[in-house]
Amino acid sequence: MKKIFISTTSFAGFSKEPLELLEKNNLQIGLNTEGRKLALDEISIILRKYDAVIAGTELYTKEVLEQLPNLKVISRLGVGMDNIDINVAKQKGIKVYKTQTTPALAVAELVLGFMLDLARKISYQNNILKSNIWKKEMGNLLHGKTLGIIGLGVIGKELVKLVKGFDFNILAFDLYQDEKFAKEHGVSYCNLDTLLSESDIISIHLNLTDETNQLMNTEQISKMKPGSILINASRGEMIDEEALYKALKEKRILGAGLDVYNNEPYLGPLTEFDNVILTPHIGSYAKELRIQMEIEAVENLISGLNEE
Repeated sequence: MKKIFISTTSFAGFSKEPLELLEKNNLQIGLNTEGRKLALDEISIILRKYDAVIAGTELYTKEVLEQLPNLKVISRLGVGMDNIDINVAKQKGIKVYKTQTTPALAVAELVLGFMLDLARKISYQNNILKSNIWKKEMGNLLHGKTLGIIGLGVIGKELVKLVKGFDFNILAFDLYQDEKFAKEHGVSYCNLDTLLSESDIISIHLNLTDETNQLMNTEQISKMKPGSILINASRGEMIDEEALYKALKEKRILGAGLDVYNNEPYLGPLTEFDNVILTPHIGSYAKELRIQMEIEAVENLISGLNEE
């Protein structure tokens, strides 16, 4: 009987169908009982006895993969592959899959939630009211503002379609420009400096690469329009968190919404700000989407093992 490990802690939390599909195929299942993303040394030890893994965002580096002699399949529960050394996996004969069902709409809806929350100070006013303080704080309209999207890929495009009713002026920075989409949806491409200096709200939707790692550093954050909002629901490494902290402390920007961090779980100093909304990497955590993605990840894993 082949052994498979599931690294994501929320797997099958809303439907037993993914687990039942694994059991139907006579696979022995191991689960992540730590309640968090596994560290490099933990993966290296735990996965040594497994033939396949349904993987989350934990890292599968060259060093990790070289310590996993039995691993034959990595089935990524998600679309991002930047946590897996694809070249080393290929050299070792490890098949790597990702789910084609994208979390684009779920992530876009979360980003819109950040926008509304930060503009109207919803979470802040909820918290002070629950502290028995009746105090009204003036917010801002979203309507008619300038939205800057860094990375107009699948998720960025979904966000454009979702915010149509707000009459945003939408700017986009992307090395690969889809002129047809931009024209149909009123998006203007520009360079990064222009986007940073003119946008009231900036949302990051890039893949993590050597070039995008710490993209929003001290220099880039200093170019942001005073009183603007920064949102990141892509990869935590996109933002220099110390630089963001300094900008917030000096009140150079209005606020920030983060779903991802340089290190997770996040326990850093950004928690001290009332104008920062922090969520624990829940971009794809919409029940309907999650079930669909989990089933697809299982199907990919089974397909990979059957090809052995």
